[in-house]
Amino acid sequence: MRGRSVRRIFVLSFILSALGAAAQQSPPTPPAPIATPSDAEASEHAKPKLDETIVVTATRSERAVSEVPVSTTVIGEKELKAAPAVFIDDVLRTIPGVHMPLQGSAGSFTSGQRISMHGLGGVRALVLLDGLPIHDPYYGTVQWQKVPLDTLGQVEVVRGGGSSLFGNFALGGTINLLTRPVTESVVRADVSTGSASTQRGSVSLDHVVNERLGFRVSHDRYDSDGFYRVPNPGAADTLGWNDLATTSARVEYRPSDRTSTFVKTNFSRINVSQGTASSYSKRDIFDLSAGMHRAVGAGGLLSTTVFYQDQEETLASSTIVGANRESEFRSQLSTIPADAIGASVEWSGGLTRAIPFVSVGVDVQRIEAEEDRLNFNRSGVMTQQGHVTGSQQFAGVFGQASWRPSTRFEILASARLDYFKNFDGSDVTVNGAASYYPSASSTQLDPRVSFRYAIGERSAIRGAAYRAFKAPTLRDLYRNNQTGTSILLGNPYLEPETLVGAELGVEWALSRAHVEVNVYRSDIDGLQSRAQVPGQPSNVFRNLNLGKSKSQGIELMADARLSTAWSVNAGYTYADSTVIEDPSPALVGKWLPEVPRHIGSLSIRYRSAGGTTADLRGRVVGRSYGEAANLLPSQAHRIVDLSLAQPLRDWIDAYAILENLLNEEYYLVLTPTSLRSGQPRTVSAGLRLRVPTSKAAWRNHG
Repeated sequence: MRGRSVRRIFVLSFILSALGAAAQQSPPTPPAPIATPSDAEASEHAKPKLDETIVVTATRSERAVSEVPVSTTVIGEKELKAAPAVFIDDVLRTIPGVHMPLQGSAGSFTSGQRISMHGLGGVRALVLLDGLPIHDPYYGTVQWQKVPLDTLGQVEVVRGGGSSLFGNFALGGTINLLTRPVTESVVRADVSTGSASTQRGSVSLDHVVNERLGFRVSHDRYDSDGFYRVPNPGAADTLGWNDLATTSARVEYRPSDRTSTFVKTNFSRINVSQGTASSYSKRDIFDLSAGMHRAVGAGGLLSTTVFYQDQEETLASSTIVGANRESEFRSQLSTIPADAIGASVEWSGGLTRAIPFVSVGVDVQRIEAEEDRLNFNRSGVMTQQGHVTGSQQFAGVFGQASWRPSTRFEILASARLDYFKNFDGSDVTVNGAASYYPSASSTQLDPRVSFRYAIGERSAIRGAAYRAFKAPTLRDLYRNNQTGTSILLGNPYLEPETLVGAELGVEWALSRAHVEVNVYRSDIDGLQSRAQVPGQPSNVFRNLNLGKSKSQGIELMADARLSTAWSVNAGYTYADSTVIEDPSPALVGKWLPEVPRHIGSLSIRYRSAGGTTADLRGRVVGRSYGEAANLLPSQAHRIVDLSLAQPLRDWIDAYAILENLLNEEYYLVLTPTSLRSGQPRTVSAGLRLRVPTSKAAWRNHG
């Protein structure tokens, strides 16, 4: 641990010194003022409409969402604030094309929080926080709880393979969670209580020191007794509690009107039970990131970012529960420290009227992890002690260019060359066998071509073809794990999964409505499949690159404003995702795990002139399977959520959130004997405060 603390200090010193040097080199031009509270109030009525919203994820640069030749959904700050959800993953699961496990982050293990897009299943979508990857360094999953919903200003969901810009993980799409910038001096607080002894509190202070400098400090806390994780709990089962805390700080500094910088740090403690006394995960996560944007010449922009993530997890998930769930014993206990460090540099600008946008850049990342593993017998006696290590390096060079032969037609082409290497892999058993794995490296070229043609003033057609990849995680490569009576061995010789896909879409932007229809097809080669290990008992498996899958489907999105107060949003996803090749003939034609054929959603929103809001959201999720053999289905279900908010004063709102209002019972089926319950009806109510901290802000506040 001492070495990890030294590393944190070194990384922080490097980031601060780099930004300081950048600030000193800035030209002495007059600084652009940070928006004051009066500016913010005045601009509130002039915010762009949905089709004018500025996005950055589709092209790694600022573009109007109405013009990018990529299918993109944007969730704004007002929608995030009013959403009937506590964690951001429950907002994302209503977005067409996004596929997530039936269990939300409030009821799932940290290592089980997967996300995919375009019906690919598993962890086959890239998630960014302010443009930087936040995937777990060891498992590749995403810890949604460390990103409090009320800290976000915008969420961007970009469909289709994104490896041509972002590299690893971006097979089915990319999601960028953007935190709210510091634009005014204000204190925000949120306190609530609810069912299952749930208590939540958050407080943040935004302060604009002067026209160049602003900062934010915040703290979020969530504690809940949770719910039973299985449909028929026995003596071995307990309530699946949650105990979460996140503290963060952000500093924004503009040395001049041509340069802006930021430094952000975050510490999260995520403790989650899976519903028995011996199955839990306790994870500490430390994040540090910084960035600089500097204008270059007349129209160029140079962007640099660095990030560091350090986490340590105590994981007791490998337990075996006896018949009728009357007893349990822990079979494995792991301590997993892991870290990731990375950086990126990108230049963007325009060349000519026909080529208005060009960018080039480079990303690098290094990941290290180890696992100390203890195995136990049914009497609780330790039978084996092991130590696993592994490291990965990634480096990518990318470029893109936009060609506009006419005002109606744009072609956006991008390509990226990635190099990655797995090394330092080992699995050593104390007083037993020791395995040291050879290093392995690979290169990957991923191009993408997109186009958009404006048929008229209110309609357009867009399409894309692309190649993308996902490298095996350190867990896939080196970890041996037992779940129930099944043993899954790591495979240090795994190769990346490679996707080839295409999509075509049409959109209509009417005066009060926006409609979009997308069709897609994605094929994965080298699909990871579990296969029985020859010469071993029938319950011993290993992941291999043996399969091929196809995912094809339709995504429908419609957003309409019925009046100044009422609006509706509807979505539908059809995903035909199956295995088309596998050494086991029994798996050919089976559905990919956790991908329903049908998902539909409907939201009805009310916004009064006086600030009263109501959001009623329903989703229908079709039948799916939790495992590759499709032995038992997770049945279709319907979920209705509701949120209400009423201003009590200009600076305080009362609100209530009801999740799973109809108390629908639904289950994720992992094996014929392993079921996991979805979240039952939960109710919470609280107060939300927003108090300006300057005299001028108070006057403008009313």
